[in-house]
Amino acid sequence: MKRLLFLIAVLLIGTYSLSAQEDPNVMWTYGQASFSTYPAIHLNGNVLIGDKGKGDVIELNGLTGELIRRIPVPVSDIDPNQIAISKDGTRLTIAKKVVDYATGEVIAELPEITVLPKFLNPSNNILVLGIYSQGQNSWLVYNINDGTSTGYKIPHLVTSIDVSNDGRFLAVASKETSLPINEQRTHFYLYDAQTMQLIRELENVLAEGRTIEFIQFSENAKFVGYGQLTGGTPKATFFSCESPYKKWEVKTEKSKPYGSHGICFINNDYVYLSYIRGAPNNHSAIYDINNDKIIYETDLYHSYFPVFNQKYNNIVINGALALDFNKILNSVSVDESNEPIKKLVTDYRNGILKISGFESISPDIKLSINDIQGNVVFYKKIQTSLGNSIMEIPVQLPSGVYILQFKDGKNYHSGKFLVVE
Repeated sequence: MKRLLFLIAVLLIGTYSLSAQEDPNVMWTYGQASFSTYPAIHLNGNVLIGDKGKGDVIELNGLTGELIRRIPVPVSDIDPNQIAISKDGTRLTIAKKVVDYATGEVIAELPEITVLPKFLNPSNNILVLGIYSQGQNSWLVYNINDGTSTGYKIPHLVTSIDVSNDGRFLAVASKETSLPINEQRTHFYLYDAQTMQLIRELENVLAEGRTIEFIQFSENAKFVGYGQLTGGTPKATFFSCESPYKKWEVKTEKSKPYGSHGICFINNDYVYLSYIRGAPNNHSAIYDINNDKIIYETDLYHSYFPVFNQKYNNIVINGALALDFNKILNSVSVDESNEPIKKLVTDYRNGILKISGFESISPDIKLSINDIQGNVVFYKKIQTSLGNSIMEIPVQLPSGVYILQFKDGKNYHSGKFLVVE
């Protein structure tokens, strides 16, 4: 099933490229690969994704989409799965291998029977490995230094696992495949990742033909949610990870039965949900958790495993393109108030960056400047008065193109500017 989904995803890349030319929310596109894994975001903001066409893993600049390098991996070893990255960013899992991020050297081989490798954060030596068969164990906690492991068992077939970024939680999805298809149930569990003790069964429902896949935690594990393969009521489902436990089920008016869903969290405030059922029914939306409403919808893009790049505030869709969340959020705010769009204006002269075209809603503004390679060259927290519409920032910059980003309360602003000295 997963391989079929990736064939569909590859066919859609050409469509994405055409759509992106007309969409101001697109930050970058990359169409020179036949993707064979879901994308993963490194600590430095770069995007890692498998290229089955050339049998390796490519690393893209998360700000510009430019190809940085290729990590050689035999083509037969790239499986349609997500690349996992250790919390410190030094190691990757690519198929059944643990790889040094800096050198591309293979550090360890993982057991052949295992799938879904995830680093047991904060360690870069210990992984949680799923087992996609109903045998002696459902998953292993595996030490790559000495090859030892401890097995854990649940009664049903594991279909997806994930470990929270802070290392506190393990989420496990399973399905009762031994029952008649109309009686099968899916289960969603939350464990203490350090002790492997069950915290709570978050969900136990009729499968309705679906399989739970694509688990993701939000930043700092405030929420955990999942996508699903074909079947069941078309909705995005997620839960709070701590008491009082709460369940959210979000769907759009366009969602039809037997579609698939993918989700990703945007910080702890929004969920990007994507619905796939074949054209013309494919679409995506952004759900505002705090205000319980959908604030943005598009028919242009969709993904089984969208990921949010926190460093650059963009949403990576199948590795083929990135949507600028700053622009989306600002355009939504403008649309809701029926005000004309305010364009951010930047002017750099004599070591002073002048910013205008906004009206501050917070006295505390976080501002960063990146060069075109994605490196942060300037960062500052600024105190300003409410309603202020002009900022002047002393900063010495060499000639080049720069990307400005700043957060004003819940509003995000971004723009490019040129320095000529």
